[in-house]
Amino acid sequence: MNTLSAVAAGLTFWGTGSADPPVTSVAVAPDGQMFAPWPSEDGSGMWEGRETRLAPDCDWWNGTYYYAPELCNQFAVSRTAANSVQLAIERATRCAVHATTDCVLNGEIGYSLPSAFVYDVSDGMVMMIAPRLYTVEGAATKTIRLQDPQGVHPNQLFEFNDTVRVEYVRGGTRSLETRELRGGDAYCLQALRRAIVPTCWASLD
Repeated sequence: MNTLSAVAAGLTFWGTGSADPPVTSVAVAPDGQMFAPWPSEDGSGMWEGRETRLAPDCDWWNGTYYYAPELCNQFAVSRTAANSVQLAIERATRCAVHATTDCVLNGEIGYSLPSAFVYDVSDGMVMMIAPRLYTVEGAATKTIRLQDPQGVHPNQLFEFNDTVRVEYVRGGTRSLETRELRGGDAYCLQALRRAIVPTCWASLD
């Protein structure tokens, strides 16, 4: 995920200098596939031994469009294959390391299941599938700047709560978990909800 940082108070979500609501959506992977193809995974051996020196194929979300993933249904959420989870976490980890971020969205790694990947010091990269967000009493609203790590797109501004309660299916376990997130982790999950086309969430919530 692009870097998310708080900015000065007094700015509005859709006010001057803030991101416009998306009017377009883009597919995450072609032809209903689980993953978009990555050249670095083509089996050519070009990447072997050079993973830390070559940029991964991450496609960072810039806030101007929605992702339209194919797998917006409960069956896909509850039947996620272990090898798919493993590859998704591997991709997310590579992107996170390369961009020095603790948050990666499924669309940024070309993965069709709505999910966020958040780094945890104890558990490593945690995959949160189809998260539902709930308000936390006393949470403050912050204006957050979305910064493109590649410097290609101008910064976008969003209004997010600094604390959220999230219910999600944990990748690799299929168990339903609930936790309270603060700061960057909270912004990450709200960014995911913002990044994916609303009709997808209507099918999952």
